[in-house]
Order: sequence, then structure tokens, then C-alpha cells
Amino acid sequence: MPPPRLVELECPRCRGRHWVIDADFRAAFMAGGVDVDYDQREYQCRVCGQQGIGHKVLQKSPPTFLIDLGRVGTSSLPYWEAVLKEQFPDHSKVATSKSIHRTAVKRRWWRFW
Repeated sequence: MPPPRLVELECPRCRGRHWVIDADFRAAFMAGGVDVDYDQREYQCRVCGQQGIGHKVLQKSPPTFLIDLGRVGTSSLPYWEAVLKEQFPDHSKVATSKSIHRTAVKRRWWRFW
């Protein structure tokens, strides 16, 4: 099962944008269900409040972002950290983002050699 990631969605009704944390595949098949694409999943718009399907994916964080920030490219890491802090300020990764960024830079340096 793929890890959860940050996903920016656009509401089909009001075109408002909002963020969720969701996985590309939810492993519904393990419970006898069927995995569906993002546009077939039900989300509630944080702008107009409508709940339903049809939301359009605008952007997604790298797959490993919420699991291992050291594996995210150092050029995009500050952007995704900022999105996480703004949209999900209570997320456990927010409190450790400075040390995580330093770890990411160190890992990139060691991979170079």
C-alpha cells in the first residue's frame, strides 16, 4: 500500500481549492472493495461545504514526503514543508521540520560521495 501524501483538490462546484492527506491507493480490495481514483472519491469542500465526487487533483506531494522527508529533493522540500505547516499545523512532522530538513541535506551530501 502506498504511503499517504498531501493532495490539493479543486471542488467541481465552486472551483475552491483545499488540501487533504490521502493515499493513491487505499487498499480497499483487501476488504473486498475496489480502489477508485481521486475524482471518484467523496470529499467535502472546505470552501463551499458540498460533499461528493468529482474533485480534480491539482498537485500531490512526493510519495515519501510524510514518511521520510530525507528522500524528498532538497529543492522541493521547503515548498512541501510550507504547505504542510499552513494546511496541517498540528501534523507531527511540522514540529520536527527544521531537523528533518538538515537530515535531508546531509543525506543528499552522503549520496553524492
